Amino acid sequence: MTWYAIRLVVFLLLMAVPVLAAASEIRVLDGDTIKIGQVNYRLHGIDAPEKSQHCQRDNIDWLCGQEAAAHLRRLIAGRPVTCSEKDRDRYGRVVAVCEAGGEDLNRAMVRAGLAWAYLAYSRDYEAAEWEAQLLGNGVWAASVRAVPAWDWRRAQKEQNRRAKPANDNAAGSGRIRG
Repeated sequence: MTWYAIRLVVFLLLMAVPVLAAASEIRVLDGDTIKIGQVNYRLHGIDAPEKSQHCQRDNIDWLCGQEAAAHLRRLIAGRPVTCSEKDRDRYGRVVAVCEAGGEDLNRAMVRAGLAWAYLAYSRDYEAAEWEAQLLGNGVWAASVRAVPAWDWRRAQKEQNRRAKPANDNAAGSGRIRG
């Protein structure tokens, strides 16, 4: 067996072993990311509102991103968490299905209407999203206007791009011309 094959087998075995953590070792970073020790886990197949994202409920500003993170904290609350790695994302985070006390956190966030099923990456939570829509949970409540997190991030990126000068010679850039 070649060195490459051995490394591949070890890697695949490690991916199959779920990490188990006590609640005291876990930090909720936002509605779809937790940190266990030094490792960030991105919940597979879902996308929660960003931490700074606002939605509208009854035409009143609603901090839906903060509520999503708070809900994830409540789901974990004192229960042991296990995460099974599915992949790694471009930011180096482990993409995983995580459970707290046997409850699928990914599914629970979507059912609560505090995360969308991220259909661009997985259909695993599509039925949970339909359930949330039917029940009017979270972002699916009739009185709520919410932009899916992926569209919100795209709009923020575009807004930031427009706010930057096109080049260093733009007025107010601080560069001396002439």
